[in-house]
Amino acid sequence: MIGLGFTLRFPFVGVLMWVWFTLMSPHMEAYGFSQTLPLNFAIVVVTGISWFFSKEPKTLRVHSITVLLLAFLVWLTINSFFAFAPSFSWPYWDRFWRVFALGFIVSSLATNKIRIEAILWCAAISLMYYGVKGGLFTLATGGNYRVLGPLGTAIGDNNALALALLLILPVIEYLRSTVRSRALSLTLLGCMALIGIAVLGSYSRGAFIAMAVLGLVAVVQSKRKFLYLSAIGSFAILALLLMPQSFYDRMNTIGSAKTDGSFMGRWTAWQVATKYAIDHFPFGAGFYAPQLRSIYNYYFPAEFPHAAHSIYFQVLGEHGFIGLAIYLAILVIAALSFLKLARRDLEGTDASWIPSLSRSCLSIIIAFCVGGAALSVAYYDLFIIIICLIPPLTVMADAATLKKRKKNSSAAQSSRSGVESDGQFPAPS
Repeated sequence: MIGLGFTLRFPFVGVLMWVWFTLMSPHMEAYGFSQTLPLNFAIVVVTGISWFFSKEPKTLRVHSITVLLLAFLVWLTINSFFAFAPSFSWPYWDRFWRVFALGFIVSSLATNKIRIEAILWCAAISLMYYGVKGGLFTLATGGNYRVLGPLGTAIGDNNALALALLLILPVIEYLRSTVRSRALSLTLLGCMALIGIAVLGSYSRGAFIAMAVLGLVAVVQSKRKFLYLSAIGSFAILALLLMPQSFYDRMNTIGSAKTDGSFMGRWTAWQVATKYAIDHFPFGAGFYAPQLRSIYNYYFPAEFPHAAHSIYFQVLGEHGFIGLAIYLAILVIAALSFLKLARRDLEGTDASWIPSLSRSCLSIIIAFCVGGAALSVAYYDLFIIIICLIPPLTVMADAATLKKRKKNSSAAQSSRSGVESDGQFPAPS
């Protein structure tokens, strides 16, 4: 209630609360009736009202990523009217439009470095809670039990939680590079180590592969490659020595896909998604509908319904080829935008932090694309929040570049004027 009170005066407080409840679902860690209260919806309503009546920017920054996100949301809405079972899909649409709404508000209100880093801190702390707890749990049990997320949330599944924890690691590393306190820096480093152990403790094969890719990206991006490689290698060896034989038995199934029942179930689900999208072009079955028995068994009568476990086939089966095309465009444009920002020359400006943050965000996109290939998390909140930072980051980078050019041009002009003045000799008498 205190937070909602501050939100009425300061809409950005509501954004931070929205990010907190979306990513962490703190009410699910409580007991009793609090788990059933529509707290997230209350935050959405109060934040929207406060934002509307405030002097904060109301316009959505025009950028290719926001245009694509709007197009994707419009298509999700249109497709829901033509879904296989609209009454089944609309409740999911009602959940996911709020994710996009949060992204759009973040894009509008993240107007400076302080606000952007406040959002990142809120996201990092929200997921560090589960990462640190999961890491300690794995250490205490010797890795003999799987780490799970909070029940009834988007990260309740062990695989979804593992990917969420991986996505937050680059954010924590960026924040660690900005703090001046050595104690806080070491604390964040310890949290990252526990998160890595929690990912292993999840027994998620897709997350294991994504973590390896994320480590490789970190080494490639780092200026101190040998130091990073040594640190990551040492951590990997120690962490893997901790894990029991059951963990290795699980990971060994990665190389035996044809005999692994889980993978074969996914393969069948991918075929269901593809066949339905072809048969009902240009529409898909609607949110999570491809795993309904009436659709799944239409194509494979003897098979037990299985989730797609792939962001690509999830979107294809649920929203058709048009939905998949827009979604792939979002991934590509997001990656290219962060890559472009990471290469901007902003040294000597007040936006010199943007390339570093952009490299971290690019790592998130890569990890999401790799880990998401084995998970049905196409609309995950953190992914949407991160890519919606592209427009404000671009605006700030452009402003800093223009200011730097004007400053350099003014300095060059002054230098030329000085040379011309020094080069003048008095006329002979």
